[in-house]
Amino acid sequence: MDLAADHIEAALSEALETRRFKVAPTHAPRPVRAPEGEITYEVTTPNGLRYWGNTAVYIRILVDGEPLRQVILPFKIHMYDRVAVAARPLRARQVLTEADIRFEEQEIGTKEQRYFFDAADLVGQVITRGLAAGQPILRALVKKPVLIEAGAPVTIVANVNGVEVKTEGVALEPGREGDVIRARNLASRRVVRVRVLDAATVEVLTR
Repeated sequence: MDLAADHIEAALSEALETRRFKVAPTHAPRPVRAPEGEITYEVTTPNGLRYWGNTAVYIRILVDGEPLRQVILPFKIHMYDRVAVAARPLRARQVLTEADIRFEEQEIGTKEQRYFFDAADLVGQVITRGLAAGQPILRALVKKPVLIEAGAPVTIVANVNGVEVKTEGVALEPGREGDVIRARNLASRRVVRVRVLDAATVEVLTR
């Protein structure tokens, strides 16, 4: 058991893993009876290390250099990192400030893409549902704030043969940065599909 755990830990160190982790077997192996002689082991992880599910550690047992048996041990790697959590109770649709965020070490497994690791990525964003203090602020729970409301005046920017053309318009739908919404060109009265650039500017889609 220790051979397998040591092998995984060494592999993580070689991969320059700096986060805290724990290695634990998912179940105890059955005892192996061996004849007298010099017992040696070959330990491998042919399927690599997995931060999800189980990592299979293969232990080849040899007696006096001759193979006796191969044992496969499943291990789970528990990975930890400091992630953004609610510093205090947060309400739905609240715009986040630095005071709303703190960082705590939590187990993240392989789902690190779900978490935030920098407060700068969260400040100014909108939380979509309430959170209790200490709960992680997940990416799925955060949206960009609405920059343009329906009916707001906007500057419509279009690229015509390499020349930037601007005209006044009005947004017909609310939109966040990067959203595609409809806007009316006040000069031509046409409705066009545009991408929100900022709180006052939209860009006509070329396709």
